[in-house]
Amino acid sequence: MVHKNKGTAVRAADLHAIVRIGEGIRGVVDTAREVNLAALNAMLSSRRGGDNAVGFRVASAELRGISTRLMEAMQGLTLLVSSMVNEVAQRQRKQRSQDYFRRVQDSEDRVGGLLSEIFGKQEDEVNRLDMLLGQSRRDLHMKASRALRLCDQGLILSRSALIEAAYGGESAPALKQVAEQLAQSIHSVAETLGGVRAELEEART
Repeated sequence: MVHKNKGTAVRAADLHAIVRIGEGIRGVVDTAREVNLAALNAMLSSRRGGDNAVGFRVASAELRGISTRLMEAMQGLTLLVSSMVNEVAQRQRKQRSQDYFRRVQDSEDRVGGLLSEIFGKQEDEVNRLDMLLGQSRRDLHMKASRALRLCDQGLILSRSALIEAAYGGESAPALKQVAEQLAQSIHSVAETLGGVRAELEEART
């Protein structure tokens, strides 16, 4: 009975962790969209700055590209999370069957021999699903780390945009405001992705 409760607690923890990761990814997608829109506005604003705002325009265009790549990366992460939910659900079904056979085996010695083979197959399947889930976690961790590296590039570019905004002539105040918004949004994405990665690292321990 203790074994069953432990298995139930592990499954619940898995589901809660995956739900939190999925929520984090949705938050990244929303913020990346904001970055994309802010970068587009920055590019439009920089045109009013003329030649003085060329550097700002380039940095903004690069930031827009990074936000697009982040959204694409999040699509891949979303697919992985869906796969993990499916793997956990399958494992839950197999574990419930395994728990049932264990109870029957414990209570009915006569049928214990007949159930041992079925029980062994169920156990093998649960172990296989555990391995799949572990691999999905590792893949998700790797992709989240890659997305964080994109954020690092975005933070560097947003700092460059802030510097370039100062050379925007009359448009400098407006460019600075947009650059600050970009920097804040990229920082928010990085924080959320850092949380997703930390959740994955905790789940692996």
